[in-house]
Amino acid sequence: MKRLSLALGTLGLGLLSGCMSLPDLQLAKQAKNAGDLATAQANFQALAAQGYVDAEIGLADILVRSPSVAQQEQGEALYRGALGRSPLAPVRLGKWLASQPQLSVEQRQEAERQLRQGLQEGDRSALLPLVQVQLLDPLKVSSGEIDRELAHWQAQGLGEAQLGMIQLYRVRGDYAQHQAQIRQTCEAWLAQVSECYAELAAIYQQQADSAALEALLVRLREGYQAGAVLPDRLQAVAKVLADPANGEPAAQTAKELFELIAPVHADAWVSLAELTQSYPELGGVAEIQAYLEQGVAVGSSRAAMTLGQHYMKGQILPGDPQAAEKYLLQALPQEPKAHFFLGKIYSEGQLGDIDPDKALEHLLIAARSGNPSADVALAQLFGAGKGIRINAVYAYTFATLAKQQGAPQGQALQERLAPRLQAQDYAQVESLLARELRARGGEQLSIRNSTHPMQGML
Repeated sequence: MKRLSLALGTLGLGLLSGCMSLPDLQLAKQAKNAGDLATAQANFQALAAQGYVDAEIGLADILVRSPSVAQQEQGEALYRGALGRSPLAPVRLGKWLASQPQLSVEQRQEAERQLRQGLQEGDRSALLPLVQVQLLDPLKVSSGEIDRELAHWQAQGLGEAQLGMIQLYRVRGDYAQHQAQIRQTCEAWLAQVSECYAELAAIYQQQADSAALEALLVRLREGYQAGAVLPDRLQAVAKVLADPANGEPAAQTAKELFELIAPVHADAWVSLAELTQSYPELGGVAEIQAYLEQGVAVGSSRAAMTLGQHYMKGQILPGDPQAAEKYLLQALPQEPKAHFFLGKIYSEGQLGDIDPDKALEHLLIAARSGNPSADVALAQLFGAGKGIRINAVYAYTFATLAKQQGAPQGQALQERLAPRLQAQDYAQVESLLARELRARGGEQLSIRNSTHPMQGML
């Protein structure tokens, strides 16, 4: 914690000495809400270094969203440091823990404890994450414990408990049997629980109740125009309307909802492009390209990555490796998957010559961000020797990592590479495997240092 405080202090002093204006907490919050994370982070860092707990929470909110495991851990440390000093800290920490894949029993218990504390102190946003954590415990699901708690919260007038009950039905597999009850509940609580818009849209569409759906959409638009309904609620409803799993798709209506929020919700441009791709009657290649370019223009990293992928694959848009590289670089660092596609461009020589340095760098970042396909690509890179010296030990190690993450190609690559290894090579495999697992666990390694042992193979 001391090292974190010193680091924050250094960053804060750097900001104060390099800028004409003092850091501003309100500006930081506004920038964060508007998606300007760079401005938000700079102001939060400076104020956190001075001990402002609200700034520590704001900075942590940004850090835990980073693809970097090390930054996520810094964010978690800030949440923990704010416990007892801010009423926001327990819920933020509990939500962060609840969002983790494959929670341990200890993590689950801590998340539940923190979220319960926040709920007891009046933060209703803790209820749904708390239910989410409880649903991971099969005994609580089968014993009726969650049902009883949800009924208690409903009796207290907590609208979020209605959605908790819906989550319970989904986990138990009896959602369809309770559809009539879900419809009735969501209609009654719609004003307090705006998440019910998407639930009701799906139910109305499945039941082919066009009159109810039209009335719901009128209310949704009016609520949005009045500022009572957030853009992401319209986004969720639009996706429901476009999904054929819910009945006859209403693609044109979905398009209108996406267009309504696009000026303030940058990723809606990506949704418009995806919708147009799925429903060609809404437009063609020119429209898809225009939507994505508008998304890039207003700062959507998702739009930049999608556009880069299209130029890379050459299926929807004409293949253009230079344009693909440009947009994929633009998507970083918010879209860690862009590293994988950049690694493929450089390893396959799509820009001309194979660039093994850049390929290795980007594929390693992608692999350490949890992308098993990047491990497969690294195994192939070291196994095939295109622009790089063949190293069966490295190739087998990355194939092992791919297999451990469930990639089917991992085992196939292991079987293909095994005959190239000598008995003594497996000790090197174990050593490199341990090093990679440490790096993926958040060990502070720079790309230059962490790839150094491999650079001799280039």
